[in-house]
Amino acid sequence: MGKTWETPDWICDIQDVDGFSASKSDLRRFKSMDAMVEHSSKEMISEITPEKLAENLAWDEIRIISRVDHDYFQTWSWDGRVFLMNSGGSHHFAAAKYIAARLGVKVPLKGKCRAHSLNQVALASLTRDFDIFVMSSHYKYQMEFHRAMQSFRATYYLKDLPRPYSEQCAIFLPKSEKRSANVAQVLKDARFQDLGWYLKNLSSLPLRSIDHV
Repeated sequence: MGKTWETPDWICDIQDVDGFSASKSDLRRFKSMDAMVEHSSKEMISEITPEKLAENLAWDEIRIISRVDHDYFQTWSWDGRVFLMNSGGSHHFAAAKYIAARLGVKVPLKGKCRAHSLNQVALASLTRDFDIFVMSSHYKYQMEFHRAMQSFRATYYLKDLPRPYSEQCAIFLPKSEKRSANVAQVLKDARFQDLGWYLKNLSSLPLRSIDHV
């Protein structure tokens, strides 16, 4: 249901990177890379100087700089932010970005970039055939829903959602089956989130350009 474009040698500035895929810190605790480094690595930003910037950028685990074809960039049309898909070096990278911003210095980066968007044709086909809702993936709620659907003899399909929504799941109800359609109406009346409607809105958002900055 998705499309992916890949640019082998995408060029950006360090300020264009909004986050990471991995870190020793719990990334969910921080609203920005600046907040993370201010909280967890103050010693890396103790001096706002070109020398301290160079020291952080020289850290070997910033593999988008130190290695070829290792770490890469990734972005999604419905989000718009650029993430460094890294395997280390998050604190030194964040510190370098922090210092560079305050010095007004450009730090060009180059690497592979993958850009993802939703396939509108595939999504239209899916939402034509199914009503789709979001429900908690907690065992208690899933079992209660399963028993109710089994008792009502209604068809449904359940799929776990990816991170960061892994505590929720999607419920697919075929529109062609009357019992399932009745269940869909009950969920609509109960104001369950309509995932089909939400995805349609996301698919209409333009893909952030991945041309060279």
